[in-house]
Amino acid sequence: MALYLKLLYVFFKVGALGFGGGYAMMSMIITEASQFSITGEQFASLTALDMVVPGPIAINAATYVGYLSGGFWGALFATAGVSLPSFVIITLVMHFIQRYRDNKLMNGFLAGVKPAAVGLIAAAAITIVSGVLLLPDASWSTLFTNPLGTISIVGTVIFAAAAFANIRFNINPILLTLLAGVIGAVLL
Repeated sequence: MALYLKLLYVFFKVGALGFGGGYAMMSMIITEASQFSITGEQFASLTALDMVVPGPIAINAATYVGYLSGGFWGALFATAGVSLPSFVIITLVMHFIQRYRDNKLMNGFLAGVKPAAVGLIAAAAITIVSGVLLLPDASWSTLFTNPLGTISIVGTVIFAAAAFANIRFNINPILLTLLAGVIGAVLL
Protein backbone atom coordinates (compact mmCIF):
# COMPACT_ATOMS: atom_id res chain seq x y z
CA MET A 1 0.00 0.00 0.00
CA ALA A 2 2.94 2.34 0.66
CA LEU A 3 4.00 2.08 -3.01
CA TYR A 4 0.51 3.03 -4.21
CA LEU A 5 0.33 6.03 -1.90
CA LYS A 6 3.78 7.12 -3.04
CA LEU A 7 2.67 6.86 -6.69
CA LEU A 8 -0.46 8.87 -5.88
CA TYR A 9 1.58 11.56 -4.08
CA VAL A 10 4.35 11.80 -6.70
CA PHE A 11 1.94 12.08 -9.61
CA PHE A 12 -0.40 14.41 -7.72
CA LYS A 13 2.64 16.67 -7.32
CA VAL A 14 3.41 16.38 -11.04
CA GLY A 15 -0.19 17.15 -11.95
CA ALA A 16 -0.35 20.12 -9.59
CA LEU A 17 3.02 21.68 -10.49
CA GLY A 18 3.39 20.71 -14.14
CA PHE A 19 2.69 23.71 -16.38
CA GLY A 20 2.79 23.81 -20.16
CA GLY A 21 1.05 20.60 -21.13
CA GLY A 22 2.06 16.97 -21.24
CA TYR A 23 5.37 17.26 -23.06
CA ALA A 24 6.49 20.07 -20.76
CA MET A 25 5.58 17.84 -17.81
CA MET A 26 7.66 14.96 -19.20
CA SER A 27 10.88 16.37 -17.76
CA MET A 28 9.27 16.45 -14.32
CA ILE A 29 7.76 12.98 -14.82
CA ILE A 30 11.14 11.57 -15.85
CA THR A 31 12.78 13.08 -12.76
CA GLU A 32 10.07 11.83 -10.41
CA ALA A 33 9.91 8.40 -12.07
CA SER A 34 13.56 7.82 -11.24
CA GLN A 35 12.31 7.09 -7.70
CA PHE A 36 10.66 4.00 -9.20
CA SER A 37 13.77 2.87 -11.18
CA ILE A 38 12.35 3.75 -14.60
CA THR A 39 15.11 3.94 -17.24
CA GLY A 40 15.59 6.27 -20.21
CA GLU A 41 15.05 3.33 -22.53
CA GLN A 42 11.69 2.62 -20.87
CA PHE A 43 10.72 6.26 -21.42
CA ALA A 44 11.68 5.93 -25.07
CA SER A 45 9.29 2.97 -25.23
CA LEU A 46 6.63 5.14 -23.61
CA THR A 47 7.04 7.73 -26.36
CA ALA A 48 6.55 5.09 -29.04
CA LEU A 49 3.58 3.64 -27.17
CA ASP A 50 2.06 7.10 -26.74
CA MET A 51 1.93 7.50 -30.52
CA VAL A 52 -0.43 4.52 -30.86
CA VAL A 53 -2.39 4.78 -27.58
CA PRO A 54 -5.03 7.51 -27.31
CA GLY A 55 -4.92 10.08 -24.53
CA PRO A 56 -2.74 12.86 -23.16
CA ILE A 57 0.93 11.98 -22.72
CA ALA A 58 1.08 13.03 -19.05
CA ILE A 59 -1.72 10.62 -18.18
CA ASN A 60 -0.23 7.88 -20.36
CA ALA A 61 3.18 8.41 -18.74
CA ALA A 62 1.73 8.26 -15.23
CA THR A 63 -0.20 5.12 -16.10
CA TYR A 64 2.90 3.56 -17.67
CA VAL A 65 5.18 4.36 -14.73
CA GLY A 66 2.52 3.22 -12.28
CA TYR A 67 2.03 -0.04 -14.13
CA LEU A 68 5.77 -0.76 -14.35
CA SER A 69 6.11 -0.01 -10.64
CA GLY A 70 2.96 -1.55 -9.17
CA GLY A 71 0.91 -3.33 -11.82
CA PHE A 72 -2.77 -2.49 -12.29
CA TRP A 73 -3.19 -0.76 -8.91
CA GLY A 74 0.00 1.23 -9.40
CA ALA A 75 -1.30 2.43 -12.77
CA LEU A 76 -4.64 3.38 -11.22
CA PHE A 77 -3.10 5.36 -8.35
CA ALA A 78 -0.57 7.14 -10.57
CA THR A 79 -3.26 8.05 -13.12
CA ALA A 80 -5.58 9.35 -10.40
CA GLY A 81 -2.71 11.35 -8.91
CA VAL A 82 -1.80 13.14 -12.14
CA SER A 83 -5.44 13.77 -13.12
CA LEU A 84 -6.95 15.01 -9.87
CA PRO A 85 -5.15 18.40 -9.70
CA SER A 86 -6.44 19.35 -13.16
CA PHE A 87 -10.04 18.78 -12.12
CA VAL A 88 -9.61 20.86 -8.98
CA ILE A 89 -7.57 23.66 -10.60
CA ILE A 90 -9.78 24.07 -13.66
CA THR A 91 -12.86 24.27 -11.43
CA LEU A 92 -11.23 27.08 -9.44
CA VAL A 93 -9.94 28.84 -12.55
CA MET A 94 -13.36 28.84 -14.17
CA HIS A 95 -14.84 30.32 -11.03
CA PHE A 96 -12.35 33.22 -10.86
CA ILE A 97 -11.39 33.77 -14.53
CA GLN A 98 -13.52 36.85 -15.13
CA ARG A 99 -12.20 38.62 -12.04
CA TYR A 100 -8.49 38.16 -12.92
CA ARG A 101 -8.59 38.27 -16.72
CA ASP A 102 -6.76 41.63 -16.95
CA ASN A 103 -4.54 41.19 -13.88
CA LYS A 104 -0.96 42.24 -14.70
CA LEU A 105 0.54 39.90 -12.10
CA MET A 106 -1.31 36.90 -13.55
CA ASN A 107 -0.36 37.86 -17.11
CA GLY A 108 3.28 38.26 -16.02
CA PHE A 109 3.21 34.86 -14.35
CA LEU A 110 1.91 33.24 -17.54
CA ALA A 111 4.52 35.10 -19.63
CA GLY A 112 7.24 33.60 -17.40
CA VAL A 113 5.79 30.10 -17.52
CA LYS A 114 5.82 29.91 -21.34
CA PRO A 115 9.63 29.93 -21.85
CA ALA A 116 10.08 27.56 -18.92
CA ALA A 117 7.60 25.16 -20.53
CA VAL A 118 9.58 25.22 -23.79
CA GLY A 119 12.79 24.50 -21.85
CA LEU A 120 11.14 21.58 -20.06
CA ILE A 121 9.91 20.19 -23.38
CA ALA A 122 13.47 20.42 -24.72
CA ALA A 123 14.86 18.65 -21.63
CA ALA A 124 12.30 15.85 -22.00
CA ALA A 125 13.10 15.55 -25.71
CA ILE A 126 16.82 15.18 -25.01
CA THR A 127 16.16 12.50 -22.40
CA ILE A 128 13.86 10.59 -24.74
CA VAL A 129 16.23 11.01 -27.71
CA SER A 130 19.07 9.44 -25.70
CA GLY A 131 16.95 6.32 -25.20
CA VAL A 132 16.23 6.11 -28.93
CA LEU A 133 19.34 7.28 -30.77
CA LEU A 134 22.04 5.95 -28.46
CA LEU A 135 22.93 2.30 -28.18
CA PRO A 136 22.13 0.60 -24.87
CA ASP A 137 24.75 1.42 -22.21
CA ALA A 138 26.09 4.33 -24.31
CA SER A 139 26.19 7.91 -23.07
CA TRP A 140 26.35 11.38 -24.57
CA SER A 141 29.90 11.75 -23.24
CA THR A 142 31.22 9.08 -25.64
CA LEU A 143 29.46 10.59 -28.66
CA PHE A 144 32.51 12.58 -29.83
CA THR A 145 35.16 10.00 -28.96
CA ASN A 146 33.37 6.94 -30.37
CA PRO A 147 30.35 8.01 -32.44
CA LEU A 148 29.85 4.66 -34.21
CA GLY A 149 29.93 2.84 -30.89
CA THR A 150 27.46 5.28 -29.36
CA ILE A 151 24.76 5.97 -31.94
CA SER A 152 22.14 3.52 -33.14
CA ILE A 153 22.45 3.92 -36.92
CA VAL A 154 19.06 2.33 -37.65
CA GLY A 155 17.34 4.38 -34.93
CA THR A 156 18.97 7.58 -36.20
CA VAL A 157 17.93 6.88 -39.81
CA ILE A 158 14.33 6.14 -38.77
CA PHE A 159 14.30 9.32 -36.62
CA ALA A 160 15.69 11.53 -39.39
CA ALA A 161 13.46 10.05 -42.10
CA ALA A 162 10.30 10.42 -39.99
CA ALA A 163 11.17 14.01 -39.03
CA PHE A 164 12.00 14.92 -42.65
CA ALA A 165 8.86 13.26 -44.05
CA ASN A 166 6.66 15.00 -41.49
CA ILE A 167 8.23 18.45 -41.82
CA ARG A 168 8.87 18.50 -45.59
CA PHE A 169 5.91 16.51 -46.93
CA ASN A 170 3.46 16.87 -44.02
CA ILE A 171 2.90 13.11 -43.89
CA ASN A 172 0.48 12.04 -41.17
CA PRO A 173 2.34 11.23 -37.91
CA ILE A 174 0.20 8.12 -37.34
CA LEU A 175 1.20 6.73 -40.73
CA LEU A 176 4.85 7.56 -40.04
CA THR A 177 4.64 5.88 -36.63
CA LEU A 178 3.15 2.69 -38.08
CA LEU A 179 5.70 2.64 -40.91
CA ALA A 180 8.56 3.17 -38.46
CA GLY A 181 7.18 0.35 -36.31
CA VAL A 182 7.19 -2.02 -39.27
CA ILE A 183 10.74 -0.99 -40.22
CA GLY A 184 11.85 -1.39 -36.61
CA ALA A 185 10.25 -4.85 -36.41
CA VAL A 186 12.13 -5.94 -39.52
CA LEU A 187 15.51 -4.31 -38.83
CA LEU A 188 15.73 -4.23 -35.06
